Parts: sequence; structure tokens; C-alpha cells
Amino acid sequence: MPFRSPALSRRSLLGGIPALAGMLGARGARASVGAGDRRFLFIFVDGGWDPTWVFLPGFDNPNIDMPPDGSDIATAGDLRWVSGPGRPRVDAFFEEYGSRACVINGLEVRSIAHERCRRLLMTGSSAASSAGIPTLLAAGDPSTDSLGHVVLSGPAFRAEGGGDLVRVGVNGQLTELLDGSCVDGTTNLRLPSTDLAALEDAFVADQVSAGIPGRGAESRLWDGYGSALDRLDVARSNSDLLTGGFGDTSTELTAAVRLLGQGLARCAIVADLGDRNERWDHHADLSRQIRSYDTLFDRIHSVCRMLSSERGQVAETLFEEVTVVVVSEMGRAPRLNSSMGKDHWMTTSAVLIGGGIRGGQVFGGYNEAMAGALVHPETGELGTTDGVVLQPGHLGATLMQLAGIDPEPLFGTEQVPLTGVLS
Repeated sequence: MPFRSPALSRRSLLGGIPALAGMLGARGARASVGAGDRRFLFIFVDGGWDPTWVFLPGFDNPNIDMPPDGSDIATAGDLRWVSGPGRPRVDAFFEEYGSRACVINGLEVRSIAHERCRRLLMTGSSAASSAGIPTLLAAGDPSTDSLGHVVLSGPAFRAEGGGDLVRVGVNGQLTELLDGSCVDGTTNLRLPSTDLAALEDAFVADQVSAGIPGRGAESRLWDGYGSALDRLDVARSNSDLLTGGFGDTSTELTAAVRLLGQGLARCAIVADLGDRNERWDHHADLSRQIRSYDTLFDRIHSVCRMLSSERGQVAETLFEEVTVVVVSEMGRAPRLNSSMGKDHWMTTSAVLIGGGIRGGQVFGGYNEAMAGALVHPETGELGTTDGVVLQPGHLGATLMQLAGIDPEPLFGTEQVPLTGVLS
């Protein structure tokens, strides 16, 4: 994105009343969706779900405590899931959209600490400097009007020069920036003093007249400043999608779909905190995940219906262009503890739905100890002596390839794309 000289001071830029953008008109559709047209909605299940409630039908495994509520195995074609009397909306989702969904089982994050698992899952690396997979996907967005990766809620990781990332802020910070209310000093946000702002404006003017300065980190910082001003214009023009009502998962998901549908973001992430916003970290009374799973899949179902009913930028429906990625940072241990909960576990599942995904299948699996089984990346079939154990880098590489970005520089030659997941 080219640098644009800031003709207005920061205060005057923030102080105006934003004009709300109208909905974009319907575009002519074409048959195929290119890699540059792909967009991604991440739903992050915060706290660590238990795959045995939906994804892992381990009733014949004596090492696993399966749900004791009369659950059984349900099928739709090649797709298998755990169906239970308290989770009817899980069944409803798979019955309508199972042909568009791929369940990935046996994904090893190889940690049991929440923050480390979040970083490993969302970046494919444990390095503190690593950028998030959604941020990297956004960096490859060909649109000059895109906000890149919009974080409505949930974890986000940005490395220096790692792409565009916009945090909405659950406390309304972005609202105060966009409507100018931060200028009058009545909010929690504070701008620099008048004298300091004048010095900053003078410095910017000097740098503009002298040309873009320096190389390396200095140049990236300067480019980022200009890019931020451009994105601020886009954000102000679409403030109805970026302000108000956040902290409610359903509202955030609706806003995310609209942002993606209008081409205003390549990626968006929303956190699901489970039933009553209790999170999914249930070391006691694991049965609470019954309600959380039922609510989660009702929300996913609603998202798929929205995507199916909206005209895409280039395709007949938005569902052809958007890939929904549902993940949780960890799983739960195979056995119940003394409090009838389950503790942290290093292996989890994921669900990919929609655009570019070969649905109607379960890819990968768990072994007898509920660790990741050996998997053939090209087919998803389980191996006995060959194959790979799935790791977050495999998921990241798959999404990068789907977006038309070479994953090898980021994930190497070992964590390859799961081509059997892609249509």
C-alpha cells in the first residue's frame, strides 16, 4: 500500500464525523474462485474443548472416558461424529452442512499451557516473534481497500512487518477513535498534549518533504504509519461494522461475515467463550461442555446460512469464497479427574468449512492413547509405520496454500499442506 502524505493533523483526522458506507452492490459472478479471492473466518474456542463430545467417537477405546449421557455415533456419508441428547444443534449442523465440513483429528500442539498453546496453534511456532497465520494470510491480500486481519475478539499475534492487523477492542477503543470522542478528553483514551502533537506533526511534515527515510526497521515503521492512515480512512467509512455490540459472540460473527462479504478484510477472528461466557476450561463438571457445544454449533450453523445467502465478490455465494476455521488451543485429557472434569491435553481437533475445502470427511485421527495418529497428508488416511503426526504448521501451510501463498518459507518442508483437505 503506497504511503500517503498526511495532509491533516492527527487531531483533525480523528475529530470528524464518519460517513457510513453503503452496502456494496452485487457483482457479476464467475464460475471459479481464485486464490487471491479467498477469505477466512476464524472461530477460536477459548479454553480447550473436549473432542470426545463431538469429534472423537472413541466408544471402543478403554483408555478414554466418553460422554456418559447416552451419546452415540452419527454418520453422514464419510463423516462421523458423536451425537448426544443435549446437543441437537450439532446434529442439525452436520446434517445440513456436513458435506462442506472437514473434521481434522489428532492435531498436536505439544503443550498444555494456555498461552503457549494459543501461540503454537495460531502461528505454527513457539517463537515470540512469530506472526499469526491470519496476519500472514492478510499480508497476501491483493486488495488495497482491505483492513487485513480484523480481530473482533480472540488471540492475535503480529510480528514486525508481518502484515495488517486491526483490533476492534472489546472496551470500545476503536469506536472512540473513529467517532472522535477521544478528542474531548471524556473517554478512557488520551491523545498526546497539544504541544507534543504539534511536534509530531512537524516531524511528519519534515519526513514527507525529505522522502521516505532509511531502511530496515525504520522504513517498515514509516510504511506502517502511512498504511495505518489509509486503513483509518477505510475504517471510518465502515464504522457501522467496526463499532457497537462487541463482547457478544453472535454480534461479532455477524459483523465478521459482513466485513468479509464486502471485501473489507481478508481474515477475521471471533472468540467463542462457551455457555454463559464461562470459557471451555472445565477441570470440574465437564458436562458443561454439552451446552457449550450446542451453542457453538448453533452459531456455526448461523454463520454458514449467512454465507450461503450472501452474494460473493466473485462467486454465486459468499460460502464459495470464505473458509471457516474452527479451532481450540488444546484438547482435554482422555480420563476424567476426581472432580468429573478433564485436565489439559496436547492434542486437539479442528473443523474447516466452506470455500476450497473437501467436505464430508474426517481427516487424520487419534491413537489408542489419544495422541495424534500417523496421517498421509495427501489423503488423510491413517498410517501404521509411515505418515506424519499433524501439527499446527500443517494447518497453517494448508491455509496458506489455499490463499495462494507459498508456505515453505514459513513452515519448511516437513509441515506440508494437507492437500487431502483441499477441494
